Amino acid sequence: MTFIPLLACVLLFGSAGPVLFVGLTGAVGEIFFRKKEALRSAFNVAQYVLASAVAGIVFDASGGVPSAAGGLGDGGVGLSLGPFVAFTLVMLSLNHSLVAGAIALSQGVSYRSVWHKTVGKSGVNVFYDFLLSPIAFVLAYLVVELGIRGLFLAIFPLLAVRRAYQTSWRLQQANRDLLTALVKAIETRDPYTSGHSRRVQMLASRIVRQMALSEKRIEAIEQAALLHDVGKIDAVYTEILKKPSQLSPEEREVIESHVTKGVELLTSLSSFPKEVIEAVRHHHEREDGKGYPDGLHSQQIPLGAKVIMICDAIDAMLSDRPYRKALPLEAVREQLDIFSGKQFDPDLVRLVVSSTILEDHQQEVAREVAAGSDEPYPAEAPASSERPTPLHLSPAPQGG
Repeated sequence: MTFIPLLACVLLFGSAGPVLFVGLTGAVGEIFFRKKEALRSAFNVAQYVLASAVAGIVFDASGGVPSAAGGLGDGGVGLSLGPFVAFTLVMLSLNHSLVAGAIALSQGVSYRSVWHKTVGKSGVNVFYDFLLSPIAFVLAYLVVELGIRGLFLAIFPLLAVRRAYQTSWRLQQANRDLLTALVKAIETRDPYTSGHSRRVQMLASRIVRQMALSEKRIEAIEQAALLHDVGKIDAVYTEILKKPSQLSPEEREVIESHVTKGVELLTSLSSFPKEVIEAVRHHHEREDGKGYPDGLHSQQIPLGAKVIMICDAIDAMLSDRPYRKALPLEAVREQLDIFSGKQFDPDLVRLVVSSTILEDHQQEVAREVAAGSDEPYPAEAPASSERPTPLHLSPAPQGG
């Protein structure tokens, strides 16, 4: 919503207008309202000022005429329409580029991955921001024609829209917090996999962000990865999950039912898209059709489920268990190669082993252990040298 008065300023006051507006309001907002650290606040204000200044030069160079010189009103709208479009595109593009660069540097990730996330597939997010520009044009026109009355006519609807956005964002944040709390509650029942679901989500995110997927689909797979073991919240699994020894056939059958329990829970909540639910249901399906619950083969398995399957296994292999220490990277690569086309999608295996994904995840697990946020197994668990049978159909190491 900040873009709307910013874009209106260039029509009302020319190229200097948006620079002064964003410099003043940005500084006040960062210091007194957002209260972020000094470096982050300085960057936010600076990138807005820089983007507005460069876009203002483009506005002037393309013949833009502000309202004081007849650019609006009395039939002069067309004088600034083209330059206004140029200003908007340049300003939005620079804004996204500078923010993506700062995030990439501060988080140590590739600029390309951040760019795709902030801009969206084929620049769709910039396009959506651009769709707000006609509102700014109308705002400027109303101010020219009606003065202060025009300003109030435009501002009140904008405040109502902003309020609606805030309410929606808070609801989404509350839902995310509830899901995180639910996952933590599940993991208290499984003493061997503390932090597992969150790590699987992070690993899935690293993988799918290297694929040509839409942001909406990426977010669905990330959400499914976090919730893939949500069915284990049922009390029927509590004792089985704590059992350090081999499972009986009956116990194995019970533990495998967690995928259908998860689907029932997510379906009852009615707010999850079909792609999330299908990924949760099928994240133990195998390429060779020997998985569960439906015995799907290769192309029948949803992409999200395939991603969770390989992430589940990688996190299990790179994490300590009561019956073994975390495997070295070469051993993990060997297991992925052995079970490529059997348990794991070959394309996903190639993507993982040809990148730094395994190394990045190994470092993430190590950071959690060093910080004390990850408890690979409870203190009272027997440190048996005999490995229990995995809670899965396949012989390859897997997660929860």
